Amino acid sequence: MYLPLKNTFDKILKITDEDWDIFESILVTKKLKKKEYLLKQGQICRGIYFLSEGIIRTFYINNDGKEINTAFYFQNDFLREIESMTNNIPSQKNIQAIENSIVFYIDKAKLKNLYEKSEFYQKLGRMILEKLTISEQKYSSFLTAYSPKERYLYILENRPELIERIPLQYLASYLGISRESLSRIRKRI
Repeated sequence: MYLPLKNTFDKILKITDEDWDIFESILVTKKLKKKEYLLKQGQICRGIYFLSEGIIRTFYINNDGKEINTAFYFQNDFLREIESMTNNIPSQKNIQAIENSIVFYIDKAKLKNLYEKSEFYQKLGRMILEKLTISEQKYSSFLTAYSPKERYLYILENRPELIERIPLQYLASYLGISRESLSRIRKRI
């Protein structure tokens, strides 16, 4: 059942069977229905998740009451709300299933315990966090460095799964443009 997560770990840092057995013992499987929340704005994030199946988005509600999508997660992605989890403060973001999804949950306290007992997990955790941080920096640069049309062309070429599987209104928000502007860009291309 947890094989996709083990394979993901092996791609980052080879995991022994013994270390895997320890890790597997702390995993909790959660099934989400379409539009169900893993985390709502104002709640405290208590752990990290690994997406085994489905699609999940993170978003926040801006001052005008509009949803602003900040990330989309697909199979074999890690997701979390790091500021909330690390500082034990209410989240500024929502984490919601776009379609029926299955996630593996790792409780923060149990993860911390693993870090204290094992250099392997410290190193693995650091490497995963680095990958997540790089991904977030790329998104931030993506929004500031490209025009709306260039953003769309970039994801068309580099992340076609977004165009194929993400609803248009979510995609437009992610690109930082209105749904109408996105429709115009798509017609021109």
